[in-house]
Amino acid sequence: MKKKFGLISATLLISAALLSACGSSDEKRMEADTAKGLMIEAKESAEEVYLDITDSSQEEKLKELDAKVKEIEAIDLKKYSDTKIDETITTINEITEEYQNLKSDFDSVLKQETKERTEAEKHKNVGCYFINKTGMNLSKVVLHDITEDTYSDNLLGDNITLNSGYILMGVVLNINRSSREFEFVVTDENNTSYTMECEDLSSLKIDEVSITLKYDTETKTGSAIFFVNNSNGESTEESSSASGEVSSEASKSSSEG
Repeated sequence: MKKKFGLISATLLISAALLSACGSSDEKRMEADTAKGLMIEAKESAEEVYLDITDSSQEEKLKELDAKVKEIEAIDLKKYSDTKIDETITTINEITEEYQNLKSDFDSVLKQETKERTEAEKHKNVGCYFINKTGMNLSKVVLHDITEDTYSDNLLGDNITLNSGYILMGVVLNINRSSREFEFVVTDENNTSYTMECEDLSSLKIDEVSITLKYDTETKTGSAIFFVNNSNGESTEESSSASGEVSSEASKSSSEG
């Protein structure tokens, strides 16, 4: 009887060990659930910021992580052993860290994009064309925002000479809405610069504007006079008159000979 009893006891112990190996403890499952909660929180935080930015370079990475999260959520922890759950928790924590790193990157992008968007809202672009009535061939035309004390790039573009009496189309002025004082600085082929006084450009609409550049050699003063096309697409009388005096578009300096 003792031998039989001993055999029964050994069988029970083995069965208990097998059950223990196949199942998991409540404590381990709670630990895994907590880790999953943090993972989902990190996922939602990262995706929320991602929706607010225009940079889509991490789209594939987010899809990969989302697939891993779905795999984790599909796991029945009751069928896992404590050891297996520990391995799963490690994987969960790795995913959580990846989401946290992505959110940090997204936060940086959002900050930069917000800064650029805020700065862009302070400006407006106005399409215009220059009419050169200075009596000089111009190699450079720059807009000086006196209020902000900033200078634009060369509005003629690279390797372009705006000959006297010529017109240059397709110029775009980037104007600070809050600035009130402006002037144009032009440079001739001898690299001599002249200042062209002008009115407040911040009041200009986004319509096409003609800007006539003039220079009086006697008084040594320059001016930039602009006219806005009306709703019918017709220019003011002075603008039309000036346009009739130009012979063609500006030519590339390389063709001047």
